[in-house]
Amino acid sequence: MKTMMKRSMALILTLAVFGAWVNTANAADPTEDKLISDLASPKEGTVTDALGKIERLYPTTTKALPAMEKLLTDPRKKVVLKDAQVLGIIHANVSADSIKAISMLLDSKDKPEVIIGLKSLRGLKAQSTIPKIVPLLQNPDSNIKRDSCRTLAVLGDKSLIPAIKPLLQVPELAVQKDASDAISILEKK
Repeated sequence: MKTMMKRSMALILTLAVFGAWVNTANAADPTEDKLISDLASPKEGTVTDALGKIERLYPTTTKALPAMEKLLTDPRKKVVLKDAQVLGIIHANVSADSIKAISMLLDSKDKPEVIIGLKSLRGLKAQSTIPKIVPLLQNPDSNIKRDSCRTLAVLGDKSLIPAIKPLLQVPELAVQKDASDAISILEKK
């Protein structure tokens, strides 16, 4: 009986500590207004942290979108990349100017920037960028080819199949797989 009482007390104590931790964690979440004000910070880390928290805590925000869209022209590259990434992840309804700004990442010589641009566009209504994505199917980098296939599968239609088909013959199996998957998706559209 004593052992059972000790176990029950230990369980109650554990649950109480866990409950207090959950309440403290939730109380620490910043408000949407606080995160929006953080987007104007001169500190790069504060801005990128706020973007990450908006993605996690307020993924359906419309209130933060104007401030987020302005960040696409920020001179700090890390801010622009994180912003583009978050806008795509939350499937934001952004302006044509914002789509253009994000599509500029596709012109970069930096592979991670191109890939972030492709992934971001995949999450947006960005069909206007298809002509800019199709040439990336010829990029020498396999990962850029693969992400181009994935993005075209989301944004495109059957008319893109002939542009993707040559990738079924490249030596890289991963590229062949993504090309095949993209073609399969596009055939159903």
